Amino acid sequence: MPKAFNGNIVVLIYCKNVIIFILMKILLATLLFSFSFLSYSQNYVAGNVYYGNDSLIEYRCGNLPIILSSPHGGYENPTILPDRNCVGCVTQRDSYTQELTRQIEAAILFKTGCYPHVIINKLHRKKLDANREIIEATDSNFITEPYWHEYMNFVDSAKKLVYKKFLKGIFFDIHGHGHTIQRLELGYLLSGTELRKNDSSLNSSPLNSNTSILNLRYSNLSSYSHSQLIRGSDSFGAMIQKRGVPAVPSDSIPFPLVGEPYFNGGYNTVRFGSKNGGTIDAIQIESHQGVRFDYNKRVVYADSLAEAILEYVEKHYFAYFSKTYCSTASLEERNDLGYISIFPNPTTGLIYLKGSSPNSKIDIFSMDGKLVKSINYTENVDLSRLKNGVYLLRVSSERKVNTLRIIKNQ
Repeated sequence: MPKAFNGNIVVLIYCKNVIIFILMKILLATLLFSFSFLSYSQNYVAGNVYYGNDSLIEYRCGNLPIILSSPHGGYENPTILPDRNCVGCVTQRDSYTQELTRQIEAAILFKTGCYPHVIINKLHRKKLDANREIIEATDSNFITEPYWHEYMNFVDSAKKLVYKKFLKGIFFDIHGHGHTIQRLELGYLLSGTELRKNDSSLNSSPLNSNTSILNLRYSNLSSYSHSQLIRGSDSFGAMIQKRGVPAVPSDSIPFPLVGEPYFNGGYNTVRFGSKNGGTIDAIQIESHQGVRFDYNKRVVYADSLAEAILEYVEKHYFAYFSKTYCSTASLEERNDLGYISIFPNPTTGLIYLKGSSPNSKIDIFSMDGKLVKSINYTENVDLSRLKNGVYLLRVSSERKVNTLRIIKNQ
């Protein structure tokens, strides 16, 4: 008669296997987490495409002050990642928003010859919600957390590159809604109730400081008020609406009526906009089904969005934007605080400055943000000792700050 198997041994074996399984998942998550930060620290080249682990998070590096984000348009459904089933968690995909984002990118590239930054979550929303804080985004599944970090790190990398090259820019989070009213819903982190307040309230605290375009509020080229930027004749809503797409808020639809559904911006709009500091603004674009579901309509709509984005950037951020776009050799490019010219550019060593005051200070930075030269104002600046490459030259005085790019060649 066989000897009875000890139940304690069974329990020990089971516990051992569980511990091994947990340790293996922790090891895998640690490796993926390390990989995500490795991708964040690498050097990016405009026009190239970079991927996170398993190519599920995609970053298309740009050279424009424009960032496009597609957090909810993914299709991938790997079984290794658990489904999100938390109470209140939304798992429905925003249909055709990934396609829309890529079509906006293609339209901007066609019109400018330059690349916007594009970050795409290819995972289905039931696996990862890339527009939520990490606990809700992953449903606390630590094996999914590295993908969330990859997405956020890619956007942070894009913001860093935009700041280095332009000092300011704008982030668009691309979404889709299923509301009955067929119009765009543009999110600035202001609720429908807040938008229904008068212009004086929008231009006063706290509403004028709770916006995702806070930096633009204080730095736009025309000194527009907050309400003008949100729903004036030169607002983003007005620019897209004159291209045949109704939008709220805009000059003709300044706010949603009481009871009308309206998305005012989510986690990404808060995190990557300028509400909490910085010089990168954010707008959430919620597109209705009528412009997303049909391929031909979506192509036309993407082209209209691209035109509106470029017009918005030129009107409010960079006066010479359409003449230079991503050029590194322009003399006046991105100079919205006064005219300063540098010549020759590119240079082999000596450059000449015109247009600044005698009490200005000149700082020269490498493209990784290191200060390489700092002098008091002079019309002749000798760069012969610098290595070949691209540098940022900042001329600052009490009244204004101008930043231009210079190319140092042999």
